[in-house]
Amino acid sequence: MKKLILFPMLVLLLVLSACGGKNGTESPSGKTGIKGDVFLAECQGDQVATDCFSQEPYQATLILYNTKVEEIARIQTAEDGTFEYEIEAGVYLLHPESPSMYPIATDYQIVVVEGEMTEMTIIYDSGVR
Repeated sequence: MKKLILFPMLVLLLVLSACGGKNGTESPSGKTGIKGDVFLAECQGDQVATDCFSQEPYQATLILYNTKVEEIARIQTAEDGTFEYEIEAGVYLLHPESPSMYPIATDYQIVVVEGEMTEMTIIYDSGVR
């Protein structure tokens, strides 16, 4: 089932990689990778993490997959929800792990550009309505 869900994401990742463009910030240190913040929020609506409010930092585990849908890293955020992970330029899928049905976050497609840290904000839906 996991591969069935990830396969459409893989196709989208391949399309995105062909588009190019900048989606991060040039790193003065020359680092290449991803960095960002993770928040837990109360959200409204039927879709995960839409119309959210009351955000607070959230410590989480983020699973990074390559285009072959192979797990390449587990990233543990700090208590304040921040993370930074150096990785080669390329196309990846980031899956925010959920301890149970809630809190839950959607998967993210990432294009990492050489010499840039791709910035991300990940919102976990608390399930509180």
